[in-house]
Parts: sequence; structure tokens; C-alpha cells
Amino acid sequence: MNSFEKYGKMLSMTPYADRSEMPIMPMLLATYGPLGGKTQKEILDPDPTNWLEAVENTWAKIGTPDVSMAMEPLDTTFIMGLPVRLPGRELADDDLYQFVETPFFDDPEEYDKILQMGFQNWKFGYLMAINHFNDPGQLGARFGQLGANMGRTIGFLIQHGVVPCFESAMAPIFDDLSMIRSMQEFTYDMYDCPEKIMDIIRKEQEGADIGTIEQAKASGAQKIGIFAMRSSATFISPAFFEEYVWPEMKKTITRFHEAGLISVLHADGNWLPMVKYFTELPKGSLHLELDGDTNIEEAYGMLKGYQTIRGDVPATLFAFGTPDEVAAYSEKLVQMGMGGGFMLSSGCEVPLNAKPENVKAFMDVLK
Repeated sequence: MNSFEKYGKMLSMTPYADRSEMPIMPMLLATYGPLGGKTQKEILDPDPTNWLEAVENTWAKIGTPDVSMAMEPLDTTFIMGLPVRLPGRELADDDLYQFVETPFFDDPEEYDKILQMGFQNWKFGYLMAINHFNDPGQLGARFGQLGANMGRTIGFLIQHGVVPCFESAMAPIFDDLSMIRSMQEFTYDMYDCPEKIMDIIRKEQEGADIGTIEQAKASGAQKIGIFAMRSSATFISPAFFEEYVWPEMKKTITRFHEAGLISVLHADGNWLPMVKYFTELPKGSLHLELDGDTNIEEAYGMLKGYQTIRGDVPATLFAFGTPDEVAAYSEKLVQMGMGGGFMLSSGCEVPLNAKPENVKAFMDVLK
């Protein structure tokens, strides 16, 4: 099977006849730098040429994956929507970029302004402010460059026979607001004025979803990355999730499914108390990527036959383990996932200090 056939096999959720049918994805972004012989400053150049060279250099060492990230590092730092410190600018040339989370506004009355303006219009001004743009045309041009870069990277992946893990991405408004306001202040707001926040989400999320669908259709995207960065049990209680997050998240994923799109939920943190809800979604509408904080065996057991899942070799194992330990952990995942609907992957991103021999051991498990 080629990589696209393996991906299709995973989506079918039928058992694998052989381990060679299971797709593999090491989530690599910044780590393509040290593995591919480039500094962080080089791979975060606005021109993604260095980034793509680092990708090719890395694959020559560890093997070509079946699935890969389709967004290069600089665009990833931009689309996260937080102030960022970059290597070669505020940081040393080979330092990892750093997000800076501080409250963008101090008065919860700002939620009234957001509701009046509309979230997308308000966020446009917010993005201009954190990127120090004076002209709205600058922000429009930046989004245009992001689209061009992503198109180039997707073309690169397809040329190499690699499946893009998603071709478009979004964050639910709940999670956007949490990062913009900052975790601590947003948590206070969810107790002090939840009705203001939920009014924004209920009014604005459908329109944001429709915009994402239109953009996906125009670009030929098939998979939408959903970055629900603040919706896990690591950040909110299961009761909060059920009341404030799940109703709109369910609608979002269902809308995408009805539009013929697969939702790829980036599930950092502990999602185990939330996994049961995903069986309420249309079958096969969700691909869940776990980072090691969720018990993947329990999650797989709950979702088997309903949704697909990937994970979850921990970052600590890549950085501090041995090749044999990485291989043993990966083998355990392979044996678990042979029932179908599973992709072998790292738990979130392979860390910057990963040992190359450990990444190679991971890539060799399915051979």
C-alpha cells in the first residue's frame, strides 16, 4: 500500500491484515531543524525553502512518513494568534520560538464590544495589534502568504507520496478567547460572566464554521485541523466541558462532516473524561490526535468503530529514552491498533531535543 491507501484503510476502521497497512506520522515541526541540519532561524525564514530542505534531509535519515504536517513553522506561530518571540529576533538563532500569553484586555466589558462588533471583526484588530501592523492590507497579505506557503508544502508532500495531516485549520471561539484573555483571567470570567462569553460563541461560531467550510472547498481541502487548546480536562472540568464547550463543538464537527470534511482534533492534555462524547458524532467524522496525557488504550477502546485515533509516543521518551524503549512503547501501540482506525504517531510534536536514533527507532517499528 502507498501512504494514501494506508490512510484510506485507517479511515475505513477495518482491522489491519498486516502492520505494513498502518500509517505512521511523527509530528515534526521545529524538530526538522536539528534533524535536517538547519537552525531554528533558518527554518522560520518567511521563504519556506530552508524548511522544505530540512524536511527532505530528515526523511533521508529516518525514512519518509505516511502523514506529515502541512504548515511550516513560521506560519504556525502566526496562526496560533498569540504574541511570539522568534529565533534570530528576540531569541538566539537556534532557540525554540516562544508564545507569550498575557491578557490582551483587562476589563471583561470587552466581551460586550466583541459581541457588538462580531468576533471575526474584533479578532482582525487583535491580530493587527499583536503583529504590529498599521495597515489592514498587511494582515491580508500575511494571510495570503500563509495560504501560498501551505499550498506549496501540500504540493511538496503529495509529490513525495505523503498525506497532509490537514489542509486547513481553525480554533473554536471558546479556545481562541481563552488564549487571548489568558488562562487565569478567562477562568475567572467563566465563573463571573459566563453568559457574555457564551453569547459570543453561540452567535458567532456557526458563521466562523461556514467561513472555514467555504475556504476549505475553495482550496480543495479534505481535512480540517481543530485546535481546541483549552477544552481538555487539564484546563476545565468535565462539567464545564459538557455545558460550555461540547454543544458548539458537536455542531462544528457535524457541520464539517455534512460538508464532506474530516475534523482532525488536536487533543493536547487529558481528554479521557471527554472521549465518550465523540461517539455522539457522525461515525468517521473525527480523527483524534492524542499527546500522551490521555490514556490512549481507554480512548481507543471507547472510540473503536466510531472514530479514528492517532498517538502517542511521549516527548520524554523521544528525548530521554533509548531506541529499544521507543520501539517497545511503539510496538504496544501497534498491537493495540491492529483492530483498525489507528495511526501510529508521536504524542504531539517530537521535541527539539529528541535523539535522532530514537526517532529512527520509531519510524522502523512498522517495517
